[in-house]
Amino acid sequence: MKKQVLAAMLCLGLAVSLLSGCNGTTKKSESGTAELIPEVKTSDTYPIQTDVELSYWVPLNGNVAAYAGSMNETEMAKYLQEETGIKVKFVHPAAGQETEKFNLMVASRDMNDIVETNWFNYTGGPDKAIKDKIIYPLNEIMDKVSPNLKKYYEENPKVAGQLQTDGGSYYEYPFTMVDSKLRTFMGYMIRKDLLDKAGLQIPETIDEWETVLTKFKEMGVKTPIVMHFKNGMMDLVSGFMGAYGIQSGWYLDGDTVKFGQYEPAFRDYVTTMARWYKNGLIDSGFADEDSKRISALVISGDAGAVAGYNGGGFGTWIPGLKNTVPNAKLEPAPYVAQKKGETPYTGHMQGEANGLGAAITTSCSEIEIAARFLDYGYSEKGHMMYNFGREGVSYEMKDSVPTYTDVILDKEKNGGLSVSQAMSKYIRACYNGPFEQDADYLFQMYPLQEQKDGVTVWKKTDANKHIMPLIAMTEEENKEFSEIMGDINTFREEKLAKYVSGQESLDTLDSYYETLKNLKMERAIQIKQQAYDRYLARQK
Repeated sequence: MKKQVLAAMLCLGLAVSLLSGCNGTTKKSESGTAELIPEVKTSDTYPIQTDVELSYWVPLNGNVAAYAGSMNETEMAKYLQEETGIKVKFVHPAAGQETEKFNLMVASRDMNDIVETNWFNYTGGPDKAIKDKIIYPLNEIMDKVSPNLKKYYEENPKVAGQLQTDGGSYYEYPFTMVDSKLRTFMGYMIRKDLLDKAGLQIPETIDEWETVLTKFKEMGVKTPIVMHFKNGMMDLVSGFMGAYGIQSGWYLDGDTVKFGQYEPAFRDYVTTMARWYKNGLIDSGFADEDSKRISALVISGDAGAVAGYNGGGFGTWIPGLKNTVPNAKLEPAPYVAQKKGETPYTGHMQGEANGLGAAITTSCSEIEIAARFLDYGYSEKGHMMYNFGREGVSYEMKDSVPTYTDVILDKEKNGGLSVSQAMSKYIRACYNGPFEQDADYLFQMYPLQEQKDGVTVWKKTDANKHIMPLIAMTEEENKEFSEIMGDINTFREEKLAKYVSGQESLDTLDSYYETLKNLKMERAIQIKQQAYDRYLARQK
């Protein structure tokens, strides 16, 4: 499941009157507030002795859905219950009905004990979810019965700062990716065989790219480059905006919050892209970003270069292209630099945390047991279980590295599944969950050398300096910001498409900036800056 799916689930728009949730007995602390866990009844040692069965709501990942109807059927689920001693029943909404089912569950207050989703995108933010009595704050829970998560946050203050609300509350057992190798999984690849034929090297600057693409056009390549100009892909790879010292969407310049499409240099970027389109260098059908159409362009050999996901995109395109054009070779191209030899200003890199995580809902009457189950993922054994499974079955130690066995890597022994599908039988590293992803899993998931090389090439940027961390907004800020950005995001996407395709003259770019200003772009930047400043204050 793509991580973006979960964000869409949280556009709730729910107007609800809210109830309290804990069904257990509580008592007052010295501060006068009710204690969620008046008395600790379990130890920190696994397996826990309990007859409690928890319900755990989570959309079913596509890798699992390829061979099973539920996570309950996976070896991973069995291992977790054996290791923790806690029975868990995973509950999945029907595919395509995730948003509807989530909204219904929250509105009715008939929630499962644990709900895994992107709580950061809850309307009003995680603080509002706590205030609405949808989920419990974790501060007391961590102190009493989640020592592993507490230690993890203490050892990773940058992650902790992103997962703490302005009200000071922690709210989820998060999915995190600390190692930078894990956070770069998108980039450009170019036809190396065509470059060799043209006597050219892999381009590094915007001028070199233009030279290469022009030569491809002269050589008869139908689509020299497949470009993406819709907000989603633009904000992931910035579409060569780094050549102008800016990044698509929200980013940081030092500690100053900026929005790439409002920066003066965006004018230069648009001018270049419009020229490329006019000269036939860019995919003429770029407005249609249907994955099947783009795959057909690449696999047929009609595309000279393309940006995509390292797994789901290039994992299919590379072998598909070789079947169609035996001598063809796609090779990773670095993100574009402002000057040759310089480190690219930006590229694709995710933050350490993306908001995905599991929370204990107020419908849960067994808070302590739920916390123990989720805390396991941050223990040493839990880390290995979530990332590699069970030693001797799904992995073996080789040269001190946990190495997947043939039940994952060999199609003849895993039932004909892809590597990521076979992985999902035994682990959750191939998608997400309440744990930190381990970098040793990554290169074993990518079967092709081009994919492995892609990670190495694409991560050599200054993107990490410009990543906007998860920053909590107040309920009022969140509402105002969402209203402003809804209009702005629609406007900027429509205008970029028109400018690039020549449907609208570049002479109107002054009015483009003026319209953004009238749509309260500067107020949105101010809100984002205020929230970021508060985030910085929490780091001190």
